[in-house]
Amino acid sequence: MLNLDPAKLLVIAVVAVILLGPDRLPHVARQVGSYWRTFHDYRTRMESQVRDSMPDLPSSAEIARLARSPSALLDHLSALGTETDAEAAPVEHKAARPQFPSSGPAFAGDPGLN
Repeated sequence: MLNLDPAKLLVIAVVAVILLGPDRLPHVARQVGSYWRTFHDYRTRMESQVRDSMPDLPSSAEIARLARSPSALLDHLSALGTETDAEAAPVEHKAARPQFPSSGPAFAGDPGLN
């Protein structure tokens, strides 16, 4: 989710100590941890409710992978399309172009002109 390497974390820690001071830093860190835990619990409950209502939903890791890679998303959607196409009843296809009578004036779009 966040791309923080050790150097960035060190800079954040130094800035936090400078801004908050060593006296208030432990209290603020506990508050941030509490907020993070509350957020995590809320997200877990929300995901559980969504999964209960939609059991065929892919896992969160799979959704994140598909969101990061457009080609993986297209592959996934095409695989879903072939599954639904295979399950669907065969449909008769009608001619793509309307049939015009052979008599009458020709027009530029008439395939018989070529």
